[in-house]
Amino acid sequence: MTRVPDPLQETVTAMRSSLIATRHQLHANPELSDQERETAAFVAERLRELGIAHHTGVGGHGVVATIQGAAGGPVVALRADMDALPILEENEVPHASRNPGVMHACGHDGHTAILLGVAEALSAHRESMAGTVKLLFQPAEETVGGAKRMCAEGAMEGVDLVVALHGWPQQVPLGKIGLKSGPALASADVFDITVRGRGAHAAYPHLSVDPILVASEIVLALQSIVSRGVQPTEAAVVTVAQFHAGTAYNIIPGEAHLAGTIRTLSHALRKAIPERIRSLVEGICSAHGAQADIRFVEGTPPTVNHPEVVALVADVAHEFLGPDSVVPIEQPTMGAEDFAIYLEHAPGAMLFLGLGERSPVHTPTFDFCDDALPIGVELM
Repeated sequence: MTRVPDPLQETVTAMRSSLIATRHQLHANPELSDQERETAAFVAERLRELGIAHHTGVGGHGVVATIQGAAGGPVVALRADMDALPILEENEVPHASRNPGVMHACGHDGHTAILLGVAEALSAHRESMAGTVKLLFQPAEETVGGAKRMCAEGAMEGVDLVVALHGWPQQVPLGKIGLKSGPALASADVFDITVRGRGAHAAYPHLSVDPILVASEIVLALQSIVSRGVQPTEAAVVTVAQFHAGTAYNIIPGEAHLAGTIRTLSHALRKAIPERIRSLVEGICSAHGAQADIRFVEGTPPTVNHPEVVALVADVAHEFLGPDSVVPIEQPTMGAEDFAIYLEHAPGAMLFLGLGERSPVHTPTFDFCDDALPIGVELM
């Protein structure tokens, strides 16, 4: 984390109204993952106005900006995600989404506005800054692809430390920052299973190899993976979220399809659970004379915050936000973040910016807290 002089705090205080205007502009014009063309153009134009060197089209619609201080020092990367969600907004506010069925329900409008605020503040004080700051405006966080592509295209080259924040309603009060050392967020991977049996008339089930029966047994068996295969002091989730079969009430179909998510907090469990799923599925299918196509799609690894970076962030928060500004987060969340990809390239941490009491993220009534914007800029 780059330490800054007091004049920078004054700059942040003065930009409150512009931060809110920026956030509202972004909120009103949300774009889905890998469709962030106008958002990226907005970011690039603001960087041009500030005279900050930047590259566009990184990892899709990503933007990477670089601010060099007058003195040498470490290279710190700060990341914000830009994409929105396919949700119909229910907020009745002037800055509500103008794109029906798409909204910033996860706070990425706030994250992007904060990082643009950081760009403005640091560019005004770069003569007193030591080191280099890279600003990573990332596309496609929600579909877990943007971080991997940005890193593949060199966004993390030369970076010594990387930090991101996420607006956190309810659990962290406004004006405070939540910190978790070690595992903070889970991995997120997908399993996709097609059970192939033999169809028949529903009146003659003995002539079938019923894929619905087989797939139902698989659903039940998958529940044993965590309850009987994972140490109780560890955390993991195996959730079946889709089950599709059949087209008529009197026909046993030839196949059934199910899919879901795997969440873990350790790399070892992330590797072991798919192997257990495959073993269970193949065994159940074999017992019934069915076959299965099993596919796993890797998403993002667990986000494991580096203790040294968390301690550094806590020191900065205490200095600039006050001695009671840090809220220790005792338990990790089983939600996921592809920020974990950046942590494979440099030590770092994901911070949780308090938004106070408001609707949860990924709901049609969520709206980022404007009062948290200057706090986010000051902390970053």
